[in-house]
Amino acid sequence: MHHTLRDSLRERVLQRDSVIRSFRHSDGSVNILLGKIEDYTSAYVETNSDLARGFDTLDISEQLPALEKRMALMRKAIGNSTTMGFLVSIRGMVDHLKDQLNSWEDQLTAYNNQLDKIRSDIADFKKDTVLRTAPADSSLRLKSFIQVQSLERKWKGLEDSTEKAIIRIGLLENRVSSLTILLIDVDDKIDLKIHEFTLKALNNEYGYIWNIHKEGSPQRLDTAVARSYKLNSRLFRYFLTNKSNYTGHFITIFLLLAFLGWIMNSRRKVSKTGDMHQKIVDETSYVVKHPYLSAIIVISVLAPFFYDHATQVFLHTMLLITVAVIGFLIKDVWPKPLYKFWTHLFGSAVIFAFSSLLILNTDFDRVVLLLLSCYVIFFSVKFAKLLKLSADGYPPHLRIIVRVFIGLQLVSVLLNVFGRFSLAKITGVSATLNLCLAMGFYLVVQILMESLFLQLEANKTVNSQNFISYIDFKVVQKKFKGVLIKITSVLWLLALAKNLTIDDYLYDTINDFLNHPYQFSSTAFTFRSVLVFIIVIWLSGLLARVISYFYDFAGQQTKLTPQAKKTRSSILLIRLTVFVVGFFVAITAAGIPMDRVTIIIGALGVGIGFGLQNIVNNLVSGVILAFEKPVQVGDIIEVSGKSGTIKEIGIRSSKIECGDGSELIVPNGDLISQHVVNWTLTNNNRRVEIVMRVVYGSDVVKVEDLLLTIVNDHADIMKSPSPAIFLNNFSDSAVEFRVLFWAADIGNWSRLKSNVMREIYLAFNKEGIEIAQSQKEIQLLFPENGVAEAKAIAAAKNEVPDKPGDTNV
Repeated sequence: MHHTLRDSLRERVLQRDSVIRSFRHSDGSVNILLGKIEDYTSAYVETNSDLARGFDTLDISEQLPALEKRMALMRKAIGNSTTMGFLVSIRGMVDHLKDQLNSWEDQLTAYNNQLDKIRSDIADFKKDTVLRTAPADSSLRLKSFIQVQSLERKWKGLEDSTEKAIIRIGLLENRVSSLTILLIDVDDKIDLKIHEFTLKALNNEYGYIWNIHKEGSPQRLDTAVARSYKLNSRLFRYFLTNKSNYTGHFITIFLLLAFLGWIMNSRRKVSKTGDMHQKIVDETSYVVKHPYLSAIIVISVLAPFFYDHATQVFLHTMLLITVAVIGFLIKDVWPKPLYKFWTHLFGSAVIFAFSSLLILNTDFDRVVLLLLSCYVIFFSVKFAKLLKLSADGYPPHLRIIVRVFIGLQLVSVLLNVFGRFSLAKITGVSATLNLCLAMGFYLVVQILMESLFLQLEANKTVNSQNFISYIDFKVVQKKFKGVLIKITSVLWLLALAKNLTIDDYLYDTINDFLNHPYQFSSTAFTFRSVLVFIIVIWLSGLLARVISYFYDFAGQQTKLTPQAKKTRSSILLIRLTVFVVGFFVAITAAGIPMDRVTIIIGALGVGIGFGLQNIVNNLVSGVILAFEKPVQVGDIIEVSGKSGTIKEIGIRSSKIECGDGSELIVPNGDLISQHVVNWTLTNNNRRVEIVMRVVYGSDVVKVEDLLLTIVNDHADIMKSPSPAIFLNNFSDSAVEFRVLFWAADIGNWSRLKSNVMREIYLAFNKEGIEIAQSQKEIQLLFPENGVAEAKAIAAAKNEVPDKPGDTNV
């Protein structure tokens, strides 16, 4: 009968239970013995289960032979290398292998620790003297002997399996360790070779250009091309198939598909906008007309930054794809002279990229690069003259960029002529390829901004009520484009350092500077922790501003009720939460001890006591405003003799937009401590008052009825509270009526008052009711000796005053 593993375990449990029941009434030593048997049986089952699963070393065993062979070829190739680019490519592969070997060593170390624990458990089992204790009862002695003997056989088998696993893991660990030592040796050889290469490059290493065939024995071009092709093809295949690069491959493909899907979805939505479709298309140059090429250039420019130490052949491949796609995108968009400049630059970039991949320097390569640099200088100077005449329609700062490019190519020519060919190649290649990359980054920024514009316009349909449809693209472009330019500038500098082969030196220097411990009094710190703290705080502030912008913008633009618009004041609480969380995250990320933070807070408390009361008062007042909400965003208030609409309640101060277009910054403390008139605390209604003056003798009943009819029939005047007309006063020259009515929206009360006054004027004019005019009495007093002179003047004007000392006008 076939027994499964579960059946066998069940039988063991039943047998052990029967033994325990038989020993229930035995002495204490027997109970200890039974406890030991049970513990070791459980430990055996658990350990044997772990050992049965085995140790996954198949991947290491399969890759080790190929890796050892590759290391031998690399050692041989380093000794024959004559170019900096080749050494950089090999060092990139070495860095990849370091990471792989480190992961293998960590894996094998974990296996060894596990085996050591098993071996320790076996040793404990062997040394346990309790298992050698025999019960006094002969029947119990036999049963315990059988149990212990069975247990010893099991642990013996476990010991044999463990020893075999230890030997197998140990052999693999020795091979990996040997390979690690070899890799360190190769890395040292590369560093030494690069150092020798740098010293040699500063000298006249290849002789003057007119002595080109007299210096040493030049390499044949076909030999250099064949060996370079063989090595670079291996590097490229290794780069594509290496598992450590799978993450970069996935990110590249995913972003390509996601970006293309984003563009196509926006294009589909825009095509349904009817009359606006052609207008939107006319405002774009790339994403609508060339969606696939736009996606390709974005990914080809950014893809090299998704990998750690990408090989040079991959970098140049991505760059040439970028330059080729640029031609299709700019043909009908950029000015013709610039497109012609690009055609020359594209051909030069292909030759420079091919030359930088050669692992051997040849005389032919040197002559070609010299002539190519001269040719590049020639067409660049012609293009610079055109830019001098007119730079309209060209990318910004292009004139300065072309001048720098010409200067670098001149340096490359001089270095080549005077025998510094290695430096000449690095300078010429870096200048050309980075100029092409700069054009690629410029197009990436334009394409991303067009994609964002297309997304916003696609949501601006007639019936769309989401807040995205109200966002002003110009405002977003002003904020977002600057961030993109900064990011692309940093990436371009990283690519420049890579082409100049100084990226590792810069990384090491910066890393040493950031991680070096500094002592200030009793506090130790590193600039890395300070930088992390600043970056996290900056990101939290940026996040708070972004949330505030979109939240406030949506609330201001969408058609919300006044009460709903006031809820935007709660954004202050969100910003405070983001800042507080960001502060503690920054402390944690920077590794700052909390006791140090307590000291800082204590010092801050002292500062508050001496001179920060006003600032803290405003901060606390902001929190009070957020919770109590006596004034809220959107309220119309009067404070400090100024009136306006609250646009933002900040942490320290609030922004009020006045009616004349100015913006008033009011500290939050003033909104708490001063008398503030809030016109819209509970509603947006406002009472409007008009004083009308009619001449004496007018029919007051008719005037009242006419005024009441006008305000009752006006559609914009509230019916509840109802309008009211009062006979207000009998002045010296007129009968005054007071007209009172309510405007539903305080923002329209001035316009409503104007409309009502216009209707009253027209109605009074039609009914013949005369509006009283202000009369002023002016008395002219003449001195006694000036009466004759006054009469003479009056007579000259044919106007004789009634009295010499008193004239009424």
